[in-house]
Amino acid sequence: MQVHLLDHIHIYAAEPEASAQFYTHHLSATPVHRNTNISGDLRIFLALGGQILVVGSFPSGMAPAGPIKAGDGAYDHGFGVAHFGLRVDDVSAAIVELSASGVRVLAEPRSEPSGLSYAYIAAPDGVVIELTQYASAA
Repeated sequence: MQVHLLDHIHIYAAEPEASAQFYTHHLSATPVHRNTNISGDLRIFLALGGQILVVGSFPSGMAPAGPIKAGDGAYDHGFGVAHFGLRVDDVSAAIVELSASGVRVLAEPRSEPSGLSYAYIAAPDGVVIELTQYASAA
């Protein structure tokens, strides 16, 4: 099998419209499509960093769980996707901007000797996002 590209990330949301607003307001995502699937569940498709993020309502019979404890890059349940990463120009400036607008910071910016810098924020619906900055190529 040949994989051509990562097509999308799908997030279930208790309030899809509010969650989509988080991504458009704080992370400059742009709406590209919306529909209801064959079960009548809402799906909002957003362009984010060259990929598609799908925010949808929970399927019938499923419901969101309560909040759980977060570490710097994952929740403490220890399974599934830990986080997804977004590359930014300046991690520290992004954290200042997001924090000032009320976004919860899970881990302040850190820099590695390689020049990699990163920090983590909480998004709605139990999603953890890593903001990543790579060292400039010499």
